[in-house]
Amino acid sequence: MDSEDRALGVKARGTRREAGPPGGPRRGEGDEYACRAMVSSACAHERAAALLEEMAAAHPEEADLHLQSAARHRRWARNDRELAQLYAPRGGDPGDS
Repeated sequence: MDSEDRALGVKARGTRREAGPPGGPRRGEGDEYACRAMVSSACAHERAAALLEEMAAAHPEEADLHLQSAARHRRWARNDRELAQLYAPRGGDPGDS
């Protein structure tokens, strides 16, 4: 599995147990946990990207590599936020936690 797609295989705990009718799984407490985990992960990726951008400014000879890494972290943060929205409890915003 490609590192960019690593978060796509994440499954909330409890969704299998709480599966509802054939229309799809019901949202449960596992969804809130998954949402919080993904928001936390997105924040960590954003901090890493900011640090890498600072490192690029401080070390011009390695700036290209640092900026490439920062772009990957920002992409992973975006993926994590999308997952957080997917598992957000009904009526809630993933950033409220």
